[in-house]
Amino acid sequence: MTSPLLQLIEENRWEDFQPLMDRLQAWAFWPLFLEKLRSLNREALFDSRVHGPGHIERTMLHGAFCAMEDALDETDTALLLECCAYHDVGRISDSMDYLHGSRSALRLGALTARTGEALKMMMAAVDAHSRPDEELEETLRGYHPADWQRCLRLAHLLKDADGLDRVRIWDLDVAFLRRQASREREDFAEYLFGRYQRLVQMPLEPPFPPELTARLAAKQAKRNALRHRTPRYNG
Repeated sequence: MTSPLLQLIEENRWEDFQPLMDRLQAWAFWPLFLEKLRSLNREALFDSRVHGPGHIERTMLHGAFCAMEDALDETDTALLLECCAYHDVGRISDSMDYLHGSRSALRLGALTARTGEALKMMMAAVDAHSRPDEELEETLRGYHPADWQRCLRLAHLLKDADGLDRVRIWDLDVAFLRRQASREREDFAEYLFGRYQRLVQMPLEPPFPPELTARLAAKQAKRNALRHRTPRYNG
């Protein structure tokens, strides 16, 4: 199966966001991101318009930005990208499900061939990504990571990468993102989703019942009215 995100990358036309993407493509671990995207096990992904391959590809790109902005080393960049790739494989529906992260975590070893401490940290981060924020640290501690700060950072960055793609359901609130750099990429997240959906000829509206779609649209319009809409990226 071809990758729509790879097609966008090969076209390399990002309009106002070209400087942002140029900086990412000059990053030392850009080849590692491309490797992880190309080797993505698409058959393992949840089949859905909401949490399926499109969401995963965009989350991986957001994860690459998170890794770059947080100056992760090569090892932790790879771990974060693999978490982004398989954080939703345990889903059984698109509904609210606090436990899908724990089910996804159980599949990480087989999907990534990771073992030992690396696998433990990945499982902790993926399990925690679907839990309420107030349960995040307790969830991580349940895996007894040897390096607490490293595991916590991985979990925070996965949450931000996943959270940025909430634009697809008209429910991104940047106040819940953990890094300022992530909050500054809200406009890019919207742009990326729009480009991706147009490429694959899919609608921009979430596949929800009309009454919920209308409510979310009104909520998003209110947020947009409160936002300063000039580009946040300064190059």
